[in-house]
Amino acid sequence: MHNIGIFLSNTADKQRVIREVLNNKLLSDIVDLSNLKGELFSSSSIDKMVDEELRHDRFVIKTAENESLQTMSSGQQKKALLQYQLLQQPDYLILDDVYANVDKETQAEITEALTGLTKNISLIQIAFRKRDLLPNIDSVFTLNDAFQLEKVDDLQTWKLESQHKSAQISMLPESYSEIHSDLADTLIELKNVHVQYGDKPILEKINWAVRKAEFWQLVGPNGSGKSTLISMICGDNPKAYGQDMTLFGMKKGTGETIWDIKKQIGYFTPAMIQQFKKVDSVENMIISGLMDSVGLYVQPTDLQKDLAQSWVKMLGESFYGKTFQQLSLGQQRMVMVVRALIKHPPLLILDEPTIELDEANSQLFIEMINKIVAEKKIAIIYVSHRDEPDLLPDKIFELKKSNFGFTGTVVRE
Repeated sequence: MHNIGIFLSNTADKQRVIREVLNNKLLSDIVDLSNLKGELFSSSSIDKMVDEELRHDRFVIKTAENESLQTMSSGQQKKALLQYQLLQQPDYLILDDVYANVDKETQAEITEALTGLTKNISLIQIAFRKRDLLPNIDSVFTLNDAFQLEKVDDLQTWKLESQHKSAQISMLPESYSEIHSDLADTLIELKNVHVQYGDKPILEKINWAVRKAEFWQLVGPNGSGKSTLISMICGDNPKAYGQDMTLFGMKKGTGETIWDIKKQIGYFTPAMIQQFKKVDSVENMIISGLMDSVGLYVQPTDLQKDLAQSWVKMLGESFYGKTFQQLSLGQQRMVMVVRALIKHPPLLILDEPTIELDEANSQLFIEMINKIVAEKKIAIIYVSHRDEPDLLPDKIFELKKSNFGFTGTVVRE
C-alpha cells in the first residue's frame, strides 16, 4: 500500500466518501482494504468518544494527566486521538481534514508523527486545500460529479496550479441601516481582565482595545482562552460581569442587555451551522441576521427582501433559488458570513471561518473580507490558526502563556 490523497470540493459528500472508503468501495480499484484494519482520524471520532464519556461514563482515551477528552482543547484532543489510534496498530488511517481547529505547534507535531510512520501503516488523507496535503502523500485523486475518482497524473504541476479563478467581487451591497454611526471611536476596551474556572486560571491581565475599522487577528495556542475572550465580548459569558470592560460605549454591568451588545456584532463560527435545522431559503437565512435569530419567524419587508437578494447576487448563480439545506458545506458557510454582514455591524467576529472551505470558497471569502477592509466601515476580529496568504490583518493580538493562564500582547501595530 501507499499513501493516498483524496482532494474534494465543497460540493462533494464527504461523509459518503468516508463511508465508501471504509466499506472498501471507493478505492476498490486502487487498493483492497477488505481484510485490513482501519481507523478514522476525524473530529467525528472525537465527538463519538466524548458522547461515550458524557452518556455512559466510558473513557476510551485519557491522557497522562488523567484528563478526559471533553476537558481537552481541540489540539489536545487530536493529539490524544492520534496516539490512541496508532496504539491500535491499524493497517491504514483515514485522515479527515487533519489540521482543522489545531494550533501551529500541534499541526507540526501531527505532521511529524504522520510523515514518520513506518510502511506498515498507510494513510488515506481527505483534504479540501492543496497546501494541506501531507508531504508523504504519493498519489492524489479528485472526485468527479459521478462520484468516481480521477488520478492526478502530474502531482507537482497540479499543486502549483491555481484551481479556481478569483471571484472578483466589485462591491458589497448597501447597508440596511447605519446603526453604529454615533458610536465612539473605541468599540471594545478591556482593562486587566482576568478569568479562571475553579482553580484553573485562563486569562490574566488582558488589556485590549478595538477601534472602528481596525482589522485584528486574534491568535494563540489551543486552550489559551480565545473562545472565552470572544464569548465575553459577545455578551454570552457570565465571567464578563465584574470585569473592567466597555462594549460599544456601555460599561459592563451598568444595565446593558445582551441584545444591546449583539445588535452591534456580526458573528460567525462553523459550529453555528448546526443550530439551523429548519428548511428555509437562502434569502431568509440571510435576513435572519438582521434579527439575530436562529431562523426567520417574521414576515420580511420588501426592503429586507431586496437587500438579501443583492447579497445572493454577489455570491453567485449557484445560490439562486436554493434552500439553505440544499447548499454544499462551503456554500452554507458563505451564507452564514453574509448573514453576519447584512446589518453592516460595527464589529464582525469570524472564528475559524475557513475550516473545510475548498479553494473556490476560500477565495470568495478572502475577497469578501478584503473588500470590507478596503471600505473601512467595519472592524474585524479574525480568529484562526490558519494563515491565508491573501488575507492581511494590520493588527495581531496574541495570547501567550504566563505564570497564571494566558496574557495578551499586541505583536503587530
